[in-house]
Amino acid sequence: MDSNRPNPARLHAKLIEVTEFSEEVLETVQRLLAQYTPNRSAFLKYTLCTILDSSSAHLFFLRPDHIEPGEDPNQVWGMVTVNICQTCSSPRAWVDDFVIDENYRRHGLAHTMMDQVLKFAHYIGAPAVMLTASSRRVAGNAFCKNFGFKTYDTNVYIYPLQLGNQGI
Repeated sequence: MDSNRPNPARLHAKLIEVTEFSEEVLETVQRLLAQYTPNRSAFLKYTLCTILDSSSAHLFFLRPDHIEPGEDPNQVWGMVTVNICQTCSSPRAWVDDFVIDENYRRHGLAHTMMDQVLKFAHYIGAPAVMLTASSRRVAGNAFCKNFGFKTYDTNVYIYPLQLGNQGI
């Protein structure tokens, strides 16, 4: 079997929160973001450190539940950022940067990762989990609908700001 392709019989995964910076973590995030949004501006070390230092942003890696002898113990199958916003009424959980490595797609890992995200959100007391999906992301929208997410009757507006440093 190609060592870059998963063994579908053993794709059991766990979501691990990333809490410390390393060059390997930065490279993994950059690699996965490039698969998710190829035209994204550079993801900088500063940005990662800001996320890791935040009490409201939680970066998770999806890793194998079990590593066989000879396998890379640091392999990452996916990642997700869960942002918690405390409002007067309740905490809100927003999912962003939800990506499964292209070598591990179509094996149910997105469901596994979202199941674990929902458990985390429930643990922190969020009454719901919210996310946005561009209409161009056909597979992402299909996943959301199949998983049980409902469209919300509200408008999302964006006011683009010019930033001095485009990488932050």
